[in-house]
Amino acid sequence: MTRAAVLAPGYGGTATQPILRALVKSLAGHGIDALPITFRTKGHRPSREYESELEDLRAARDQLRATHGQVALVGRSFGGRMCAFLAEKEPPDALAIVGHPISPPDRPRPRDEAVLAAMSCPTLVVQGSRDELGPIAVLERIAGGNPHIDLVVIEGAGHDLGTHEREAVDHVARWLDATLR
Repeated sequence: MTRAAVLAPGYGGTATQPILRALVKSLAGHGIDALPITFRTKGHRPSREYESELEDLRAARDQLRATHGQVALVGRSFGGRMCAFLAEKEPPDALAIVGHPISPPDRPRPRDEAVLAAMSCPTLVVQGSRDELGPIAVLERIAGGNPHIDLVVIEGAGHDLGTHEREAVDHVARWLDATLR
């Protein structure tokens, strides 16, 4: 069975964002094709209710579905939020989020929490233990209540992942390889 993943960048990023390039290479090593995208709103404020971003994800997913048996959504930070919003309504074969900005300081996101808590597809969240935008306690609470969610915590990493980016990429690639069968 052919497997593929749509890769969505972090806020303001493009299809050539370094972590997406690393994911393409790592996924290829597991026989998983990848389609990195650039949201058309790049460089601008997100669209109302994220309509444009969700349309961009749908179009990429549908493009891959035409030639692949299983398709995952993978997003970095903002891209992960967008993937989760689409997965809530149209569950993919798998969802992976790297650095979920689920609850920035002084800006809780109850909708993001509810969406993740309700996830019905296999879901991986890879989060730095020091991620200021996605506190581990929030993610542990949500993952603890949903058997579809696997939470991997990278000790010492912040939201930018820094020197831990390779570790995050490897977690996603191995998990997708085991999940998409």
